[in-house]
Amino acid sequence: MRLLFEIGMEELPARFLKQALNDLKHNLETKLETERIKFDEIKTYGTPRRLILDVHNLAEKQEDLDLVNMGPAKSIAYVNGELSRAGLGFAKSQGIEPEQLEIVETPKGEYIATRKFMEGRETKELLSEILKSLVLELNFPKSMKWADKKLRFARPVQWFLALCDSEVIPFEIEGITSGNRSRGHRFFGKEFEVSNIDEYFTKIRENNVIIDLDERRALVKDLVAKCAEAGEQVHIEDELLDEVTNLIEYPCPIVGTFNSDFLEVPQEVLIISMQVHQRYFPILDNNGKLLPKFVVVRNGVESSDYVRKGNEKVLSARLADARFFYQEDLKHPLADNVEKLKTVVFQKDLGTIYQKIERSREIANYLVDVLSCADRREDVLRTVYLAKADLVSNMIGEKEFTKLQGFMGADYALKSGENEKVSLGIKEHYYPRFQGDLLPTEMEGIIAGISDRLDTLVGCFGVGVIPSGSKDPFALRRAALGIVNVIINSKLNISLKALVNRSLDTLQADGVLKRDRAEVEAEVLEFFKQREINIFGDMGFSKDVIDAVLNRDYDNIVEALERVKTLEAFAKEKEFGELLPVLKRVGNISKDHRDMTVDTALFKEEIEKELYNFSMNLSEKVEEALANKDYSKYLKEITTGKDIINNYFDKIIVMDKDETIKNNRLSQLRFLTDIFSKMADLNQIEER
Repeated sequence: MRLLFEIGMEELPARFLKQALNDLKHNLETKLETERIKFDEIKTYGTPRRLILDVHNLAEKQEDLDLVNMGPAKSIAYVNGELSRAGLGFAKSQGIEPEQLEIVETPKGEYIATRKFMEGRETKELLSEILKSLVLELNFPKSMKWADKKLRFARPVQWFLALCDSEVIPFEIEGITSGNRSRGHRFFGKEFEVSNIDEYFTKIRENNVIIDLDERRALVKDLVAKCAEAGEQVHIEDELLDEVTNLIEYPCPIVGTFNSDFLEVPQEVLIISMQVHQRYFPILDNNGKLLPKFVVVRNGVESSDYVRKGNEKVLSARLADARFFYQEDLKHPLADNVEKLKTVVFQKDLGTIYQKIERSREIANYLVDVLSCADRREDVLRTVYLAKADLVSNMIGEKEFTKLQGFMGADYALKSGENEKVSLGIKEHYYPRFQGDLLPTEMEGIIAGISDRLDTLVGCFGVGVIPSGSKDPFALRRAALGIVNVIINSKLNISLKALVNRSLDTLQADGVLKRDRAEVEAEVLEFFKQREINIFGDMGFSKDVIDAVLNRDYDNIVEALERVKTLEAFAKEKEFGELLPVLKRVGNISKDHRDMTVDTALFKEEIEKELYNFSMNLSEKVEEALANKDYSKYLKEITTGKDIINNYFDKIIVMDKDETIKNNRLSQLRFLTDIFSKMADLNQIEER
C-alpha cells in the first residue's frame, strides 16, 4: 500500500518548513514502528501552504504479537507441587489465572511464563488515529490559535488530504474533515479532487505547485542566475536561496532596478538591505561590483510590471534609510562612539561593553608580548579599543544592519583617519563568524578577536553562565571554536592555560569574578579540549589518536595538532603495529604502580641490566626529540625497544615472590611506560 498525507494551511514562515517536515517524518516513523506496521520509506514534500508525507510499501496489517513474559524460576514458583506466593503474585501481575501459566525451558533452567498472542489489525483501521495524532502533536517554535479553535498550529489549518492508495482515511479535527481534495497555487491554481495518489502528483503540478523542495530550489537558482546579462552575475547566497525556496510554490524571477545614486553607500550595506530585508538577489558585474539592479522572485508563473514597480519602490525607501544612517554616522569620528559603550551592558554581572574592552586590551597587551610582535602593539591596542564602536552607530544600533558589525566599523575607521591595519583589524576580529567562514589574516584582527572571545568565554564561566544542552545564549561554543581555529590557522605558539589565567586576572582586577578561580580555570580548559577534539575530528583524524594526544596534553593547540598528524600517520606503519601489543603489555602491568625509582643492585638477570641501559639511553633520545618537537623521531626511537622488551618478558617473571624484587621490576616498567606516554597515551591507540 501507499499512503499520502497532506496538511494544508495558511502560509508557513520559511524558517519553519524544513524542521516541520523532519518532525512529521520522525513522528510517523516512530508511530508505525510502535504499531508494528512495516514500510519501505517515507518521503517528504512541502511548500509554505502544505506539509506532505508519502509512505511507500506500507504493510496491509500489523505484525502479529507473540510475547512470552518470564517469571520466577520453577523451583521458586512451585513448592511441593503447589504455586507459591511468588508464583501466584506473578500470575496476578499478568492478569491471568494460575492454570494459564506455562513452564519454559531456558539455558539457565525452567521458569514459569505467560504467553500473549495478538493478531495484527488491518493497517487502515489504525491510520485515522495515527494521522490525527500527527497533527495534534506537531510542535513549532511559535504556534497560534485562531477563531474559536483549540488546535495550536503555526498557521491556521485549512484542509487535510489523506489517501491510502485510492481510499480516504477519515478523521476530523476542529471541524476540518480529511478527504481527497487539495488546493493548487493560491493565485495560479484551483481546488481539485483526486481518485488516487498518482493523480495527486499530476494535478498538483498542473496547478502550478512544485512540492519537491530540492527541485524547487534548483529551479529558483537556475532561473535567477539566467537573469544576468552579458558581463553580469547574480549574487546567490545559499541562505537566501533556501529562504526564498521556502517562501514560494512556483518561482518567477523579475529584474528590477534602483537609482544609481545609492551606490555612494558601501555596496555591502546595499547588498544586506536587499538580501536580509527584501529577500532580493543583487546583480554584480564580473568584477564583483554592485550594479543598480536586483532580482526578486515572485510566487507565481508570470512576470508583472506592477510587481516589479512595487518592489522597486519598497527597495528605494529601504536604501534611502541606509544612506541616511550612513551619512549621519560619518558626521562624527568612530572613536567618539567608544564613550557611549559605557552605558551599554554586555552582561549584568560582567558590566558594560566598555569594561569588556578594557579587559580585552589587557589580554591583547599580554598576547603582543607572548607572540613577540611589539612593533604592532599600538595598532593592536587601537583595534581592540575601536572594535565595538560601531555597535552604537546609527547603522548598527538601529538594528537594521547587524550583519555588518565590524565591516561598518572598518569603513568608519578609515574615514575617521585611522590607518588601514586598524581598519582591517576591526573587520577581521569578528572572523570566523560561522563554520567555514574567513579567518583573520593580520595580527591586529587575530589578537583583537582572541582577546574579545576569551573575555566573553572566561567571563561567562566566571559568573556561572555556562552552556548546557542547546542553551548557549552568549555563543560560548562558537567563541571557543573561533579561538581554536584562529590559533591553528595562524600557527600561534600559545599556552591555553596561561591565556585563560591572564583573562582571570583581568576579571579579578575588575571585581566581576564570582566563582572559584581554580574551578573556572579547570572548566574553561576542559571546554577548550572538547572544541579541539571536535575540530581535529572534523579534519579527519581518528578518535583514538586524538584522545591519545589530548588526554596527554592539549595546552598548546598547534603542537597538539602536530602530534596528532604525526601519530595518525605513524599508527599505520607496520613497525608501530608490532610495538603496540608490547607497550600495552608494559602499560597494563605497571598501571597501578607509581614509583619509577630503579635500584640496579636488585637486578638478578642480565636482561634486566640490558633493559635498564636501553631505557636510560632511550629516555635521553626521546627527550631530545621532544625538545626539538621532532615527533616522528620520537616514535621511531620508541619502536626500537620491541625486541628487548619481548626478550625481557620471556626471561623474567615480573611478579616475583620477593616483594622488593617485584616492585623494582614494576618501577622499571613504569619508567618505560612514562617514556612511551610523553607524546601521547599510546595505550589508547587501537590496532590498525
